[in-house]
Amino acid sequence: MRKLSKELIKKAAIELIKEKGLKEFTARNLGNKLEVTDAAIFKYFPSLRNLFEELLLDFIGECKTTFSSIVHSDLSAEEKLKKLLEAYEVKFLETDGAMPLLCFEIPRLNDVGLKNLIKEYWDFYLEKVGEIIEQGKKEGTFREDVDAKTVGLLITGYFLSKALRNLVTGEGIEEGFSQKVAKIILNGIKKENS
Repeated sequence: MRKLSKELIKKAAIELIKEKGLKEFTARNLGNKLEVTDAAIFKYFPSLRNLFEELLLDFIGECKTTFSSIVHSDLSAEEKLKKLLEAYEVKFLETDGAMPLLCFEIPRLNDVGLKNLIKEYWDFYLEKVGEIIEQGKKEGTFREDVDAKTVGLLITGYFLSKALRNLVTGEGIEEGFSQKVAKIILNGIKKENS
């Protein structure tokens, strides 16, 4: 029997979610992927819900730390927005797009606790984007009519659509795509003379 760890199970869980979605995410399928019995998984996680929660908490914690350090850095608002997109790309590539898909599918589980975790993450993320946009307005770089929530949702929408396209077509997710998105967004929110 294969030696297991929480980290190994979480990595396999992300891969399984990416490959098959939540409908096929069962202890048996996860056990098959890991070449262990489903009972072996439950020695580390009392339930699949606990596994989902831990995956979310890991992802959210890492994102919060990274996004906070970017927002509180001495960079210009334009550079912060680029760094935020790069950080989002790193997290996205680490899970091959599975985490945005997981965040998209979890609300359908009707699990209030998991929904609240995702909502807390979204609120935090949109707040950080808002801080960057406000800084850009104060610097005179970003237009006054720019809505921070729209910018934040635009960024997230791009990454989610990238994950869905990858899932449907199977084509690889290339690195560096956040730079393309940053250019498009910055062209839309910067003042003409900036």
